[in-house]
Amino acid sequence: MRFLLRSILAIVVLLALSSGYLIWNNNRSVAPPGQDQLNTALENGIRWLTGNRENILGTVNPMLWRMVQQAGDISGDARLKALFADYAQRYLDKHPNYVWRPLFYPKSWVPVRFEEIADFPYYNWHFIYAYTCDRELAEVPAIAAQNNPAFCDQRRLSPACVTHQMMGLLLLKRSQCGDRVQLESSIKTLQQRIQAQLAWDPRVVDVYMQRVLMLVESGAGDTVKPVWLRQLVDAQQPDGGWSAFMPLVPVGGGRSIGAKRLLSIEAPKSEFHMTAQGVLLFALLTHPPS
Repeated sequence: MRFLLRSILAIVVLLALSSGYLIWNNNRSVAPPGQDQLNTALENGIRWLTGNRENILGTVNPMLWRMVQQAGDISGDARLKALFADYAQRYLDKHPNYVWRPLFYPKSWVPVRFEEIADFPYYNWHFIYAYTCDRELAEVPAIAAQNNPAFCDQRRLSPACVTHQMMGLLLLKRSQCGDRVQLESSIKTLQQRIQAQLAWDPRVVDVYMQRVLMLVESGAGDTVKPVWLRQLVDAQQPDGGWSAFMPLVPVGGGRSIGAKRLLSIEAPKSEFHMTAQGVLLFALLTHPPS
C-alpha cells in the first residue's frame, strides 16, 4: 500500500512539473516569427491544401470552406480561389436553397426553419442565425442564449465553446445584426477569455490554432503573444499541414505520447480542420488590412 501511494504521488508530482513547464514554455518571451517565416507557413499550408484537393473536397464542413474562401480573398492566391471554386461547384452552385449558402454569399437568402437544423450542433444554430439574422431563429432560446458572453460558463468541458461563440458573434457583426454596442462589448469579453485560455492551456492542438485565429480575426491581434505564433510555426508538419496532435514523449515508430483532447499515443498527421484555420490565420498575418 505504501509503495502504491508513493507511486501515485510520484506520478502526480511529475504531471504537475510537466504541466508547469509547458505553461511556462507557452508564455515565455521570444522574438516574434519574421515575415519570411509567416510567408513560408502560409505557402506551405496552401501547398498542403492543394496537394490534398480530392480528399478535402469530400469534407462538407462549411465553416472550414468559408475559411478557405476568406484566405483566398485576403491573400489573392489563385490556388485557394480555384480550390474554393471546386467546392462551390460541388456543394453550392447546384443547391440554391442550401442552408449554408448565405455564409459564402452574404447577399443571398434561403428560407430556414429551426426544425430543419435541429440535429446540427448547437453552435451551428448560432452561425446560421448570425449570417441570416432570421427573426424566427432569434426567438429560439437555445440560439438567443449564445448571444450572451456568459454562455460558455455552463460548458467549461467544451474547450472550443468560446471560439465557436466568437465565430457566431463575428458573423453577427458581418450581417449587422443586433445591437452594435452590445455586440462589440461581447466580442471584447470573449477576446479576454480566449487570451486567458491561451495562457493556461499549452496544448498546441486544434483549439489552440482556433484561439489565436479568433483573436487575430476579431481585431485583437496585438494581444497575441509572439510565443503563441512561434509555437504554431514550429508545429507545422513537414508536409505543410498542421496536426491536431501535440507530440511530447517519443515512444518509437514515429509515435509519441502526446496531447489531443486528452493524452494519447499516436503519430502526428496533418488534418484539414486545423490546416484550413492555419492558412486563414497566416493569410491574415501576412496580409493585414491597410
